[in-house]
Amino acid sequence: MLGGLADDVERARKWGKGEPSLGDIRTDVVKLLDWYIERKPGHAAGLFGEILLIARTRLDLQKLASLIRRSFHLDSAMDGDTIDALLGMALPPSAKSHRTH
Repeated sequence: MLGGLADDVERARKWGKGEPSLGDIRTDVVKLLDWYIERKPGHAAGLFGEILLIARTRLDLQKLASLIRRSFHLDSAMDGDTIDALLGMALPPSAKSHRTH
């Protein structure tokens, strides 16, 4: 996930854009995260927290939570309520009240 985001950031810098245009997280990445979360649900908050921290500190991406939420609602095998519960525990307060499906 972070590799794809880094590519988006690099592309924006190369073309002189102020804000990168972030595409949805690749389906295979969402499926891999699904697999991991189903096996280690207690690690979901830490996993997403780490992703958000790295994206913010290394890539200067501030609004990643809504992209994660949207991508999971589009491509996850989990039902919407489960996604909302997991992301509600893991994402910052600014992302907790937004449903994007």
